[in-house]
Amino acid sequence: MTTLKGIIRNTVLAAALASTGLALSGCGFHLRGSGGNYTLPFTSMYVGLPESSPLAIDLKRNIRVNGNTTVASDPQSADATIEVITDPEKTRSKSILSLNSAGRVSEYLLAYNILFRVKDRTGRELLGPTQITLTRPITFSETQLLAKEQEEAQLYRDMQKDLVQQMMRRMAAIKPSRPDATPTSTVSPLTLPGVVSPGSVAAPAGTPTTVQPASAPAEKATEPALPTRQE
Repeated sequence: MTTLKGIIRNTVLAAALASTGLALSGCGFHLRGSGGNYTLPFTSMYVGLPESSPLAIDLKRNIRVNGNTTVASDPQSADATIEVITDPEKTRSKSILSLNSAGRVSEYLLAYNILFRVKDRTGRELLGPTQITLTRPITFSETQLLAKEQEEAQLYRDMQKDLVQQMMRRMAAIKPSRPDATPTSTVSPLTLPGVVSPGSVAAPAGTPTTVQPASAPAEKATEPALPTRQE
């Protein structure tokens, strides 16, 4: 009897969770970062990579998935430009991580690195040079060369996807300021001799200035005491 109640309870909970997930997906709800959905603060972006670059293709796809940001074909027409300083496709590396007892390679370390920044259409930096480095270990076997080559290629693809997600997360955190915004100060200007505050008119040269003394308690005037006449 207890087992039957447990099965019924688990079934009801599973159905409730499934219905909740369907309702959230139906209303367009997504966890931040799940599926590469990040809210970018730009209407359009330009990706400074060759069109055939696998990283550029993946990055553009993630930008378009956002739904509010388009990929521009010209940096001058884009609100922001992703400038890649170090292309990971050209700088990815593979180094020896460990050796076996016979002195042969038993494990490699794959590295995927990018250095990029984001600028607006005037050339002002919105995101300074940012470096992201990813590494993955991979075992090596001389008897499984083909399988290891395929595994290596898959690891590089996984690192590329992870790299794009990290780039999207950093770009989503950018808060571009308005170009017409001017710095404001809450400190009132000091009034000094010879210094004219904004909006006032300077007095002609040679005009005497009256300095108001600080307020002080008024003193009572006292008359001198008259000498008393003695008779």
